[in-house]
Amino acid sequence: MKNLSIYFAGTIQKAHESLESRWTEEDFEILQEKLRPHTLFFLNPAQRSDDLSDPKSVFGRDMSQVFLADIVFVDARHRRGLGVGAEMMWAKFHSKPVITLAPEETHYRKTNVEILGTHIAEYVHPFIQNLSDALVTTIEEGAAWVLHWINGEVGEIKDKNAIYDAMRHYQHTQYNHDEPMRELVEKCEVLEKSFKRIPSLIS
Repeated sequence: MKNLSIYFAGTIQKAHESLESRWTEEDFEILQEKLRPHTLFFLNPAQRSDDLSDPKSVFGRDMSQVFLADIVFVDARHRRGLGVGAEMMWAKFHSKPVITLAPEETHYRKTNVEILGTHIAEYVHPFIQNLSDALVTTIEEGAAWVLHWINGEVGEIKDKNAIYDAMRHYQHTQYNHDEPMRELVEKCEVLEKSFKRIPSLIS
């Protein structure tokens, strides 16, 4: 049996916003049931009594909870704010597994999308795709992935090297075709010098 801390990244409703999907008690109950007999500790940024008028403290609390978590579970059923992306990135900098709940045909995961004139048959938002260790469509799928992770049955968990690797991938596969980027880099000695450092970046 394992003690497992899960951080639930998502949205916190503000007075001016309409109600949309967010983590619910039912979601937590499903996870608890599916992950028995493991003991879960829910790190939920929506449950708090700290001073929300202190932005530095609010940020520090959320980053602390991500740091303490064994797993980060992201609610991406609807469009999310800046905080969720930052939490996912922070998780990768500390080698935390990230599970993202993104059902098909929702904001971050669609079929037949056109972006800047390019048709994409199966679209997953690039940040969701590259910062997630698992992309699931239901809470139950997420719980199943957690059980596989506990049992050592999943592949290597992404860390910040996955970010450096994506930068190198772009450099090797797309940079030569990306005229605006190439022209900008080649015009500026400082940018060109930094760009040439990318192959050597590793944590």
